[in-house]
Amino acid sequence: MRASAFGLLALVFVILSVAAPSSALGQLWSQGRSQAAPAAFRDDPSVYIDINRGGGRKYNIAVTDLLPQAEGGRVDQNAAGLPNRLAKNLVMTGLFNSLDQRSYLEPEAMKRAGLEGGAGSLPEFPSWSKIGADFLIKGTMSAPGSRLTLDMRLFDVGLGRQILSQRYTGPVKDGRKMISQFTNAVLEAITGLPGVFGSEIIFASGPPSTKIIMLTELGSDDAVQVAGHKGGPSTQPTIGPRGRKAWVRRNNKAWELVVDGKVISSGDTHLSPGFRPDGEVAASVSGPQSTDIYLFSGRNKTRLTTAGGINVSPTFSPDGSRMAYASDQGGVVSIYVAPAGGGPGQPLVTGAKATDPAWSPTGEYIAFVGRETDICIIRPDGTGLRQLTGGQGANQRPSFSPDGRMIVFSSTRNGRPQLFVMAANGDSQQPLMPDYTPPQEQPYWSPVRPQ
Repeated sequence: MRASAFGLLALVFVILSVAAPSSALGQLWSQGRSQAAPAAFRDDPSVYIDINRGGGRKYNIAVTDLLPQAEGGRVDQNAAGLPNRLAKNLVMTGLFNSLDQRSYLEPEAMKRAGLEGGAGSLPEFPSWSKIGADFLIKGTMSAPGSRLTLDMRLFDVGLGRQILSQRYTGPVKDGRKMISQFTNAVLEAITGLPGVFGSEIIFASGPPSTKIIMLTELGSDDAVQVAGHKGGPSTQPTIGPRGRKAWVRRNNKAWELVVDGKVISSGDTHLSPGFRPDGEVAASVSGPQSTDIYLFSGRNKTRLTTAGGINVSPTFSPDGSRMAYASDQGGVVSIYVAPAGGGPGQPLVTGAKATDPAWSPTGEYIAFVGRETDICIIRPDGTGLRQLTGGQGANQRPSFSPDGRMIVFSSTRNGRPQLFVMAANGDSQQPLMPDYTPPQEQPYWSPVRPQ
């Protein structure tokens, strides 16, 4: 007899919550001991930090409060608030330490040095070298009425020179967005690659029976509602090419797959949609004997998994040729990789439970959740297995930033579901929106880079 949609949904989550014994976890971890050789250091004198090396030291950066553009002018709360946001952004990347302003030794008479323009106007670098600063950021602001102008400068302390100067003008309310843009410019000047601050992160929020879909940005402290439904929860959101959005929702007794605000499939239990690079969406649908992944084209669907059991959470390689997903076809829920057009899947990890796969946009790694508590990464060929979180609550649903340098995930380490971000090597784990109090779960990072 066919199980009800609600019963099958419960079965899915029961299966995904079965823990493997600790010896199995050791077997899982032991698989990834051998790692491929690291990428060679890029011989580019304009690049200060080679992000491909990994494991290098963090660089110390000093960010001063903003001064008035005209000497003797006035500033407002943005004079301290925006530099504080900038410092948080840079620390969030895992590349920098932000020096405590209480350690600054710059003489009062030199605070405007480096802000007036001209070759003779440079900061007093020895006072910054003494406190270990590698880089220095100074700036000015002007906020007449509702307009804001920021003049921001980045200096190399060791070489004693300015390496970046940017001006931003717009509404005062866009000050945070200006800082995101400058963060990206700083990262490009120092690493050779622009940052992704301002890129979108979608997530689910609220009680289980009334969840809604929310959207925030990297570098923001707040979120806006994208979708909700009176008939039941909206959950498991994702973002695809060109900012397309998909999620599943319960509409009274039916489950629906929603893409760009339109229902394209309904009835049986629908789970875990994921976009292919070409914009087509795949999702899991329950059947009489199994839960399988289907590719949807409008209201038509093509079955991609045929091995039986429960198959969920499709994620695709950047070239669109392969699909990773979670399946219990081998007895223990694990990660499998198969051709994107369908076909037999090969296990990527074995011996311990693994769920929630997410393919990096660089193609180098697949992130997943090991034993439903910790974020791990592994190469698609099964090498390079690393555990990134440990001993800090339940950490779930990892998703890579558009450049592959960071990962967002949900964590209960602070006693409530909350979004965290970390560098892709597991460093600098911190809340994405520390003062945002509603529950935050099931994040997904848009593959679209900020403009």
